[in-house]
Amino acid sequence: MPENPMRRIEVEKVVINMGVGESGEKLAKAEKLLDHITGQKSIKRKARRTIQPFGIKKGEAIACKVTLRGERARDFLKRCFKIQNKLLKSQFDTYGNFSFGIAEHTDFGIRYDPKVGIYGMDVCVSLKRPGYRIQERRIQKRKLPNKQRINRADVIAFLEKEYGVEVLEE
Repeated sequence: MPENPMRRIEVEKVVINMGVGESGEKLAKAEKLLDHITGQKSIKRKARRTIQPFGIKKGEAIACKVTLRGERARDFLKRCFKIQNKLLKSQFDTYGNFSFGIAEHTDFGIRYDPKVGIYGMDVCVSLKRPGYRIQERRIQKRKLPNKQRINRADVIAFLEKEYGVEVLEE
């Protein structure tokens, strides 16, 4: 019996965030690296509030991020899971999202340059099923039924099947 197409899980988006903690030359280098790794233009993120011990002022650009969707998101995930194919159960939430970090940008095959330094990044992945649009549309917005929601077990099974990721207990 064929699988129900409405139960299929797919990648909605992948958000890659590179937090630098300061603006200027360091942030410009991080942006350039993120553009090179993802193949897409990154945007700057501004600080929400002032944190004096770290020297961060409200409104100052301190990070950059890229949102990938569709084929680009799937390709990027495949590259990420070649680098890190083990995730902890605590990295998953109850709605089918998960996050993990990559310690060094050099893991993507980019040569180390002493002028640039080493940058890490956070990767946040959102998954969805067909029919999720009913909770986001403007006209006749509805609540998503429980049987259509994605839970932690569904996500873990999807990752093991599609990407060969191993999920470990704490």
